[in-house]
Amino acid sequence: MKTFAYERPRSIEEAVKALQNEGGKISAGGTDLLGTMKDKIHAEYVSSVVSLKGIEGLSYIKEEDGVLKIGAMTKLADIQRDELVAGKYPLLAEAAQSVASPQLRNMATIGGNICQEPRCWYYRYPDNKFDCMRKGGALCNAMTGNSKYHSIFGSADVCPSPCETECPNGNPIPEYFEMVRNGDIAGAARVLLEANPLAAVTGRVCPHSCESGCNRAEYDDSLSIREIERFIGDYALERHEEILGASEARTGRKAAIVGAGPAGLTAAFRLVRAGYEVTIYDACKEPGGMLYYGIPEYRLPKSVVAGIAGMLTSLGVEFKLGVKLGREISIESLENEFDAVLLATGAWADMRLGCPGEDSKGVLSGIDFLYKVAEGADLDLGETVAVVGGGNTAMDACRTAKRLGVKNVFVLYRRTREEMPADEEEITAAIEEGVEFMFLVAPVGIAADAEGRAGLVRLQKMELGQPDASGRRRPVPIEGAIDELGIDLLINAVGQRVDMDIESYKAREKIFAAGDANIGPATVVEAMADAGKTADEMICFLGGSPGKKPVPRDEMLSFDPDCLELSEHLLQDIKPASDRTLNTEDARTAVQADIAKEASRCLNCGCVAISPSDIAPSLIALGGDIITTKRKIPASEFFKAGVCSSTILDADEIVTEIQTPAPAAGSVGFYNKFRYRKSIDFPVVGVAACFTMKDGVFTGAKIVLGAVSPSPMELKDVGNFLIGKKPSDELACQAADLAMNGTLPLLENYYKIKITRALVRRAIASQK
Repeated sequence: MKTFAYERPRSIEEAVKALQNEGGKISAGGTDLLGTMKDKIHAEYVSSVVSLKGIEGLSYIKEEDGVLKIGAMTKLADIQRDELVAGKYPLLAEAAQSVASPQLRNMATIGGNICQEPRCWYYRYPDNKFDCMRKGGALCNAMTGNSKYHSIFGSADVCPSPCETECPNGNPIPEYFEMVRNGDIAGAARVLLEANPLAAVTGRVCPHSCESGCNRAEYDDSLSIREIERFIGDYALERHEEILGASEARTGRKAAIVGAGPAGLTAAFRLVRAGYEVTIYDACKEPGGMLYYGIPEYRLPKSVVAGIAGMLTSLGVEFKLGVKLGREISIESLENEFDAVLLATGAWADMRLGCPGEDSKGVLSGIDFLYKVAEGADLDLGETVAVVGGGNTAMDACRTAKRLGVKNVFVLYRRTREEMPADEEEITAAIEEGVEFMFLVAPVGIAADAEGRAGLVRLQKMELGQPDASGRRRPVPIEGAIDELGIDLLINAVGQRVDMDIESYKAREKIFAAGDANIGPATVVEAMADAGKTADEMICFLGGSPGKKPVPRDEMLSFDPDCLELSEHLLQDIKPASDRTLNTEDARTAVQADIAKEASRCLNCGCVAISPSDIAPSLIALGGDIITTKRKIPASEFFKAGVCSSTILDADEIVTEIQTPAPAAGSVGFYNKFRYRKSIDFPVVGVAACFTMKDGVFTGAKIVLGAVSPSPMELKDVGNFLIGKKPSDELACQAADLAMNGTLPLLENYYKIKITRALVRRAIASQK
């Protein structure tokens, strides 16, 4: 065990102060904390143990004004033996007596019992071996692993799912997937569209980093998140008026946006939804920016981009196209006319190759080439085209040239395929379509013919050296190794840059920037994410509050039980290379049945570790309260699964007392649990019940389950069902069946359903 500070404060105030030092943990008398430290189950070691043993006045049992009060440091053995508790609060006495062995009950305190950490073996495995979601990791290993003692009622939302974390825009993927599983496509579209108004675009061209974070990949195949997003995006775009409903009431304040690309469109959506008048200016004839002019139609149809512009127009956004900043308008004129101005001009300038001859005729930038194709320009490409670069723009350029009929298309890249930043699927598609790749070469000169047109490119051969700042191995020239390639056209697609001094304008009060203009050349989804943040800043600047946020996830997360079976992911329906054309989309949108099936594969990542406390369900059944150094918390609200915790306590908050109101006249309470051995200190299933009877019928019923879900679960439907009925074996069976509604057993814990049903039935039947 590593060294740690051991503190024994003399007062609660001193204990709270000690906990405010980073790395401090409470010891309430038991051995659990020291065990976790010895086994090093956490990534960060506890720097100080703050013991409550030396604080007087925390161990007592008394009744005042009809309320039972128990000090947080009271031993469970004392609660078990206390005559007041046993005679008037037998449910609590039985729960205390059921905890582990006499030796442990003589050490364990009631405060420690209700605040203990999860008992999951993945959580507690020595040396922090597993990437456990309950400890802030990315995965709940028990979902598809050893789940014998885990939840049968779903999982707890303890931290964001990896797919959400990996998405630059933070799309609420689990939320709308659940709606898809439930057949609520309109609801899914509403949630997604509010978070991502360009879902029909990103569902086609996003690099889908969310899928790389999908926990499903640890089991079989990651989910095809982009395919589902594409379907929902198309659905939302076609029905946006009914899905979105009315925006916020108009505020009378106005915002101008320069640039109708992904950043400008995203910001416009956020601003108009918040009630602002929005005008978008763009130098091009069509809205969309790079979406329209920089991405070929076989990847992103112009109709989709036009549909998004149409949606914004219907929401009240005004487009002024063919208007260039510095020509028809100036920043000063926009400042005078509008309350806020957003610069979302994109990165339209190309990076230079830095070699002689690059200004020759027949040398185009990747963006210029794609722009001319989008405009329908008549291009003389010749028979041989070389594209320099390894990103998606290079892939778009080479594939477009091939589809325009060019016989020989080469991609020249200074590293190897493994280092190419382009999406793997784009590289594969280019190879399928006949593009040839020349790796470990870099242009060092372009020779022109008598008319000044490029006709040959000289290529320096390279080898890979040590990694550079990007993490990729640096290309190093091989001395004297030069190749030559005859060409008719060279396309420079090594990168783009912003061609205006944005920073000088951002210093002005009304001026904001977003997308490439703010963060540099980026993907569509990265530009959108930045625009969303900037739009929120603009809304605050204009005196409003940021727009609608995704709906919060339910405390208990559900999933389709079939997701625990091995399955393959949904494959994109792509045309054969021989059938692909320039102006029709390569891939087809999946049908609803397929995306519903794919969404059912989602694990809806949460933690399935159970609440281990016997006292917890009993306190909820009794209607108890938890008193802390900060507040009074109803027991029904106190227990919540979180990262490294099972309660809602703050890091410097200490439980000081447990209070329970006196049971009503005629009430009966008891606690029962199933366990394999009495020496085990947590239940396989626990049931706390409190009933009130009058004239032989139930007038009140509270049944709380322990060890079957991440937090104690009150069966409110069962309690309501029992009221007004006379107890019988038949009623007990009906209520027990009702209690099992919503169960989601894992691979190895179906047996817990039978045990839970039996204990609930037994509790109710005991009142006959």
